[in-house]
Amino acid sequence: MADHEMLALLKRGKRSVATAFKGDCVRASGQQRIKAFLDYILNPEEKAIDDFDTLEWCRLLIAGGSTYDEFTKTVRQYDNAIMCGLVWTANFVAYRCRTCGISLCMSLCADCFHAGNHEGHDYNMFRSQAGGACDCGDVSVMKEEGFCHRHGPNNAKLKPVPPPDLLGMAKIMMPRVFLLRLIYHMRDNFTPGMKDTYLVSMTDAEHYLSFLHSLSDMGASMRKVMVALLLDPQPYRQLACMEGVDDSSTKYHSESLRKYLLAVGEMKYPKGFEKYEDMKGLSQSLIHDTFLDELVFWTVKFEFPQKVVTLLLSFLPDEEYKEAFTKSFIKHYSRISLVLVSALDRSTVANRVVHVSVQLFSNETLACKMVDEFNLLYILILSLNNMIENIVATSALQDSTENYHLVVECGHETMKGHCYWPIISDFINLLSHKYVAHKFMADNKLVNLWLNLLSYFQGMNLNQRELSQHVEYEPDTYYAAFSAELEIAASPMWYLISHLKTKETAEITKSMIKSCLCVLREWFNNINCKESTKPNPYQLTFHLPLHRYLATFLAQGVQQQEICLEDIVPPENMLKMLLLHLLQTQVSIMEIHRDMWVRNGLQIKGQAMTYIQCHFCYSMVDADIYLMQVCAGHLDPDFFVQSVLDRYHLQNWLSFSPNSQEMSFKMEPEHALYMLEGALAYFATLLGIKTYLGMSEKELTRLEMATLLCVNDRQHSQLMDNMPEKSGGTGHGKELFQITLEEISEYKSPNFEAGNGLQQGMYIPKDFVWDNEFDPVHVSLRAVHRKDFQSAIDRYTERMRQRGKYTGKSSPWPPFHHPGNIIESYKSMYRILHCKTMHAFLFTVLYKAVNESTFPDSVMYYCIHLLEMAVSIHNPMSTRKSTTFSGKVPDVQYMEWFSGSHILQNVRETIQDILVPVLEKEENVIHSEIDTESLEEMFQLSPSVLSSSNGPIPAAHSGHMPMITMVNSAGPVVFPIVPIHSIPSQTGIKQEKPRYESRGVSTERTQTSPVSVNESIISLLIKLHSKLSGKQDSYVPLSFSMRQLSTSRIGDGPHFIGKLLDRLSQKSTICAKQIEEVIHSLKVQDTTSTEEENLPFDESAKRRRAREKQQKLLAKFANKQKAFMEQTMETEEMESGDCESEKEKMEEEEYDCVICGQTTPSTSEKTMGLVILLQASSVLGHRLQYGQSRSLVLEEKRQTQYMSCARYNRNQLTTLMDHCEESSCQMSVNIGWEGGVLVQTCGHYLHLDCHNSYVTSLRTQNFAQHLALNKGEYRCPLCRQLANSVLPMVPGDSLYSLVQQVSYDPQQMVLDIAEMMIKRSITPKSQPLTKSMGSVMEDLTNATYGSFKTFTNSQTPESVLLFVCSVARTNLETELLQRRGSISRQSSVTTKQSFLPLIYVLSMHSKILTVEPYTDLWSHITGISCTEQSTSVSLYQKAVPLLLKDVTSLLIQLVLTLPTNMEREHFAFLVKMLYNVVFVQALTVMSCKFTKDEREAWRKKGRSLAFESMEGVMSSVITKMELSRLYEEAEVDNLPAICQTVWSPQSVDVAVQEFCIHYLQIAALLKSHLFQEDFPENREDLTEFQYLCSYLELNRVVRQTLPPAQLTSILCVHWVAEEPLGLTRAWCGDLVNFVNIHPIEGKSLLLVNQVWMPPSLIVLPDYYYRIFQSYRNRQCTICSAIPKDPAVCLMCGQYLCFRDFCCQQQNLYECVHHSIECGAGTGIFLLVNSSIVVVIRGPRATLWGSVYLDEHGEEDRDLKRGKPLYLSKERYQLLEQQWTSHTFDQVCKRWIWHQDRL
Repeated sequence: MADHEMLALLKRGKRSVATAFKGDCVRASGQQRIKAFLDYILNPEEKAIDDFDTLEWCRLLIAGGSTYDEFTKTVRQYDNAIMCGLVWTANFVAYRCRTCGISLCMSLCADCFHAGNHEGHDYNMFRSQAGGACDCGDVSVMKEEGFCHRHGPNNAKLKPVPPPDLLGMAKIMMPRVFLLRLIYHMRDNFTPGMKDTYLVSMTDAEHYLSFLHSLSDMGASMRKVMVALLLDPQPYRQLACMEGVDDSSTKYHSESLRKYLLAVGEMKYPKGFEKYEDMKGLSQSLIHDTFLDELVFWTVKFEFPQKVVTLLLSFLPDEEYKEAFTKSFIKHYSRISLVLVSALDRSTVANRVVHVSVQLFSNETLACKMVDEFNLLYILILSLNNMIENIVATSALQDSTENYHLVVECGHETMKGHCYWPIISDFINLLSHKYVAHKFMADNKLVNLWLNLLSYFQGMNLNQRELSQHVEYEPDTYYAAFSAELEIAASPMWYLISHLKTKETAEITKSMIKSCLCVLREWFNNINCKESTKPNPYQLTFHLPLHRYLATFLAQGVQQQEICLEDIVPPENMLKMLLLHLLQTQVSIMEIHRDMWVRNGLQIKGQAMTYIQCHFCYSMVDADIYLMQVCAGHLDPDFFVQSVLDRYHLQNWLSFSPNSQEMSFKMEPEHALYMLEGALAYFATLLGIKTYLGMSEKELTRLEMATLLCVNDRQHSQLMDNMPEKSGGTGHGKELFQITLEEISEYKSPNFEAGNGLQQGMYIPKDFVWDNEFDPVHVSLRAVHRKDFQSAIDRYTERMRQRGKYTGKSSPWPPFHHPGNIIESYKSMYRILHCKTMHAFLFTVLYKAVNESTFPDSVMYYCIHLLEMAVSIHNPMSTRKSTTFSGKVPDVQYMEWFSGSHILQNVRETIQDILVPVLEKEENVIHSEIDTESLEEMFQLSPSVLSSSNGPIPAAHSGHMPMITMVNSAGPVVFPIVPIHSIPSQTGIKQEKPRYESRGVSTERTQTSPVSVNESIISLLIKLHSKLSGKQDSYVPLSFSMRQLSTSRIGDGPHFIGKLLDRLSQKSTICAKQIEEVIHSLKVQDTTSTEEENLPFDESAKRRRAREKQQKLLAKFANKQKAFMEQTMETEEMESGDCESEKEKMEEEEYDCVICGQTTPSTSEKTMGLVILLQASSVLGHRLQYGQSRSLVLEEKRQTQYMSCARYNRNQLTTLMDHCEESSCQMSVNIGWEGGVLVQTCGHYLHLDCHNSYVTSLRTQNFAQHLALNKGEYRCPLCRQLANSVLPMVPGDSLYSLVQQVSYDPQQMVLDIAEMMIKRSITPKSQPLTKSMGSVMEDLTNATYGSFKTFTNSQTPESVLLFVCSVARTNLETELLQRRGSISRQSSVTTKQSFLPLIYVLSMHSKILTVEPYTDLWSHITGISCTEQSTSVSLYQKAVPLLLKDVTSLLIQLVLTLPTNMEREHFAFLVKMLYNVVFVQALTVMSCKFTKDEREAWRKKGRSLAFESMEGVMSSVITKMELSRLYEEAEVDNLPAICQTVWSPQSVDVAVQEFCIHYLQIAALLKSHLFQEDFPENREDLTEFQYLCSYLELNRVVRQTLPPAQLTSILCVHWVAEEPLGLTRAWCGDLVNFVNIHPIEGKSLLLVNQVWMPPSLIVLPDYYYRIFQSYRNRQCTICSAIPKDPAVCLMCGQYLCFRDFCCQQQNLYECVHHSIECGAGTGIFLLVNSSIVVVIRGPRATLWGSVYLDEHGEEDRDLKRGKPLYLSKERYQLLEQQWTSHTFDQVCKRWIWHQDRL
């Protein structure tokens, strides 16, 4: 195209050019013009890839003249995609339905999930970690019934084929627009060795890639065009490789091609592939044939840019593309493995690699094809092998000088960063396909390659025990080591095992076992390990993956494939070598738990715990135990038992010799019993664990679940998480899990009682589980923490006691079970129970248990359990020949003990003497003069104190010492002492020779000395029974009693020993006879004066002496205390002087100070204070009108406006302010509905000076992190509740007595009250008390926010007085709310202790702020003139009419201006006078609700009746108000109305009573507090109105009292004025004047709403997913962005940004700002993305919990499990109750400072 033609096109409009090109695209010449134009506008030399104008050209050209949006919409109409294929990145919310899924990796986008039918399915929602794609419509991944209506095989038939011209421009443009420009951009931005430029270059292409994504999103039709280009090699060769183009004319393109070839040459492949180049698919030469190949190459080179990855994945629904993309991905796979290690952001790259590969290798057909055609398994293993071989080092296991084995360095970044994870993930994904797994195992070359790779992990993370000092820096490598074994070794192993379940695959299993043995043998050779080798006792490794491979394949072959164990078991020498390191692990674990490895730090305990943790146990500890069980069954039993005893270092403890052997192992004497317990527990575990011995999946699930439930009651999710699993997803299925759970447990629903916190649904074991299925051995094996085993035993004990099955004082022994049925070939392991060594070992343990004063129960019950198993389980091997037994046996040489291996014979044989070796040593000492220090250097002896046998014994020194023998009646007790040079050195430290080597010439002779024993196992059992029972002859043989053989496994030591003796009697008559003989001989023996028997007496004597000494000390202390009290009393009597004043003081109320502990009355000098918490509250303001309720808006629409109490009162006051004088308005109402100050107390008192000292001390103790000390916060010293002020308890002597005498003349009462108003006292007598009360007022003012303190900006006394009076109103209204709006009903709400002292404070400040007494107002209310200036008729015009005033606020104002110690009669009279006003208000309101005819009827009827009747007053009101515009009908529709057609006198009276009730309730609460009297019980079943009138004495007329049950509203009216008609007309006249000027406002102010609904939180939907789906992607109304962490206010329903600065105001983040506006500092927010409720209280915030629980009553915080959640009405009610009762500060314990950033 010529330049002038190009310029002409560019000057035209883009849409017109696009339209013209669309017409040209069908002609060849036209296509050339289009391509030339594209080459111009897409020229990479002149325009950047993100040029806006260029992108706009591309959009309009491809749309062919339409707008891009119209074109997109049109193309989507032809979207006939079978599969959804939506690609997402990390943190995307998706769904997984296990009911519909075929593949474990199946996932669905939210739209497809909700459009499909998954009701009742096993599904969960999850946040994608690495990204994924929607599988809806893919029949290879999920079942068709789970597809949504938009996808599936039938969808293609439903959509029409797009017309040819629709995508004509797209086909022409795609080569240049889609790929060529992108590839040129990547080539241009490649710089050798400059990785940091990759991110910048991909950022530059962001808009261009978004454009390509928008094309792909148009649907299958457009994707088909794009895919065709990607896979076509011809345009790639022409455009990208420039085939057939002259280089001289395309300099830029040549340079681009050169960079590409340079990049290809720079990307090396891993070592190791050279050996396999001849195999199909393993040649590593890179040849790119299509755009797809090069695009994949640059994706790898640029470290997997996110948008390129998602673009490539978006085409996967096209099957042809999927296969081509998979081949290209495999072609680059070996190089990807190098990128995983070298990438700048390894974690991100790993996630994106898995994001790609999981979509490819999950498809079984495609995976199998790739394995066959490209040897994919070799590629993966060789890539991983190269990665691992780069981080290996020489192993230090055993002797490092003779070790040639290489092992991975766990501290390397490759291991710690899990760089291998994507490769292993792909490998596991492939092995999940049966065909691939079998192909793998059938290829010996491949198996050996894999096992040799695993040998690098054999013995990794070797631990060396620290002996001298604590390790300086604890290594963190064990995380990497355990993760590597689990992911690299165990997970593939379980996938392989899962495909070997039939006899047909037995040969594969045998082949795998053979390969394992071959590699293991090579490993043993490399570490120079022979069958006679003894492992280094100071070394420990938990990682033996080759052992575990051998174990699992052996177990699988025997159990599932019926292979004879004898055919596959390793030879004896191999078994001995296998046992070495497995046994070392078990011994070391015991040492770790007993703190023998404490110098290695906490990490070593972490390793021991991880080894048995639920995710690892099947792959590690259980496999190890199984292999040792095989060893036990095929090695000589005596050898095996002796090996265990040697490895647990029990030689010295088991010996009877006074001269113990020198041990090369460093162990403190107190550790010997721990190691003994460990050895016994090891034998019990070996014989009792059956995990791999033939248990079915159902039995195993039941056992594991019972084990978890016995340790603790569990939540459903805890059980799911803690159930042991065979890593790789082949654990216990949910169906089996749920059935088992229902069988063995009971569900305990959450309990939401007060004080119990937020409990969740728990499962508890049924009783039969404790009786039959509690297996202590299995519990001990699974106990990650040692306390877990003890917890299970304690729970077992408690349950047995509760059910009456165990009543003993001591704790019962664990109910060990005998091993059940196991596969026959494994029963040979029971041989170890039937060998001389085991019997001799148990004899020694029993002997010491009997003869030592204290002996652990744990050792005894393991010992008895092993003996019981030996007696009960038949010997699987033929009994060896018996020999003659003399009764004299050599010490510790157990093979020479007893005559044979038969247990029933050996228990009878008496060991008379034990021949212990005695060394006689003669030494010629060379005498030389050496000083003391030299002697100490020669002999490193700890100081010894040699005294009598009961004297002190020195603690063992570090190292091993020569034997010092102390002899008592129990036998010799041996203590070792050794020269320090015999202590083994630490690794790496050369052992120095001792300084003194010449010690003369010595000669030694070994002789034996007999130690008399004269015991048999039977005699020891009988003696142990007596010892544990605490009495002689405690065991009664079966033959001596009529009892039967007990089968109960519930009991203490004597119970189980008795059972064992009974079993021996039953098994053998000879044993029964010997038992009788032993018991008889013990009776005959003289039992006096043995040290063992005297021990209890000695102990009791010691205790008696201790008690006597204690009593003497207590008596001495009591005498001193008595003398001190007498002296104090004398001093007080001298100081008091006046007995009468003392009596008066004693009559005053006394308080306990919680700081100093003194109990005193509150005085002016020593004032007591009440601990209080002041907080702002808007709870009252959130009350709604009856019939209204707030619901959470789930659809994006304008929120409904509700009339709340706060809004209503704000509108009322605004209206008054607009039409009346400000000061008058402020004296007519109350504020505090929003931000009112509430006073709460815990009820504890303290002296004010004690409080000051206490708060001062807090400032010096660094408590600032918990308390806002600058705001006066502290915690009550007694109950620890939060407080921030102290309310003084005003002493009675501080109040002025200016109260008038009670008069029974009403008019005089009016004058008396007026005089009290005038002559009122303002402040107390005490100046300090006045100051304290002023300080409280300051705290009250600071407790709320400035916007809530005053309604206007004017700072007048009236505005401050309004706040003061409103504080009282807020507290009274809140108390009424807590009483559920009723006084007459009995309530559990206790009287508010803080209100009366609060009234004192408010009253003082009210009097200070009152400019003039309220005598004029009082005269206007009563109709009696009180002063010369006052008038009883009306007030000035701008004042608020009396009938528009809030009478309740007038009551509070008048009470606060009167003396606080007024008489009850004064208060009752005040209430009566104000009731008259309320009554007339009520009639005026009622008259507005009448129709015109009804008003006329009432007016006429009242004329004929007395004014004192309700009809008379109503007639007067109507007559007067008809002169106003009050009854105009124009605005009736906008005002509330009562839906009644006829108003009878009775219905009017009921309505008037309802109108007056609220005033009466507040008045009743005031009276109760002022005069400290409780409300009487409503025994007559009175209505609320009648009850209140009776309590307030409104039914009293002079000295007459009306029956409460007969009260009506008019009977409670008491007029004092001589002409009440004139008084009411004056009131109405003021209202008439106002209404005539402001008719609408006057009527709205008059029809005030007195009754509100109780405050409540918004109504939430029952299903949480409705909230989540509605709000997770909703835009914020303020910042118009989608919040990262959206939140919803549960008080008003507003949608907010949580923890984000985007919507901050005045440096407050949105939720904090909203908590002030909506809740006066209290906010309750539901976090949409986590289902958690966050509570904000002032400067603090806390995670309250969730109100949505799953079907098992559990929370799902952060939606990690993704299970369906349902609204817990009980929890929501609890949250609401805590909000309305203002108890968040008391209930919630974990608060943080939010720093205004929520």
